[in-house]
Formats: sequence, structure tokens, C-alpha cells
Amino acid sequence: MKKIIILSLAVAALFLVPAAGLAGQWDRADRLRDRAEARREMRERFRDRVRDRAEIRREMQRLRADVRAHVRQHVHVDRYHYRHEYRDALRNSLRDMRQSLRDAFRSRW
Repeated sequence: MKKIIILSLAVAALFLVPAAGLAGQWDRADRLRDRAEARREMRERFRDRVRDRAEIRREMQRLRADVRAHVRQHVHVDRYHYRHEYRDALRNSLRDMRQSLRDAFRSRW
């Protein structure tokens, strides 16, 4: 009876030990795959942020050009007033744009 139990345990060990080793390898492969996926997601988020910042820069440049064109239409002969109108219009438009971008990013994140 003892020989049968010992023999059955030995046969079971022959099958269970390699299976346990393979299970550990699968866990490691899954962890590596998960880490690679997390790195990909982080790269995508970084690219999205870079793309958003570039879009913000383009929007600021477009807004400045629009403000300049608008102010130039109302230029008077007196340069003093022109500079102040231009500066005030630019500050107001940039303030409005920053506020709208802050609101957009706050709702996004």
C-alpha cells in the first residue's frame, strides 16, 4: 500500500512540477504584456498632450493675427491710442482664450 501511494505521488509530482513552472512563466509573460500596454498608453497620452499644446499654440497665433487685423482696421492717425487699443485688445482676447482653455482642460481631466 505504501509503495502505491509513494509511486502515485512521484507520478503526480512528475506532472505537477512542470505545470507549476509553466504557470509561473505565463504569469511573467502576462505581466510583461501588461507593462508594455501601460507604456503604450502613457506614450499615447503624452502624444495627445503634445498635440493639444500644439493646437493651443496655433490657436493663440491665429487669435493674435485676428486681433492685429481687427485693430489695424480701426487705426487712427495717433499712434499712442493705437498702441493702447492694440495692447488692451490683445490682453482681453488672450485672457478670454486662457480662461476658455482652462475650462476645457478642467472638464477633460
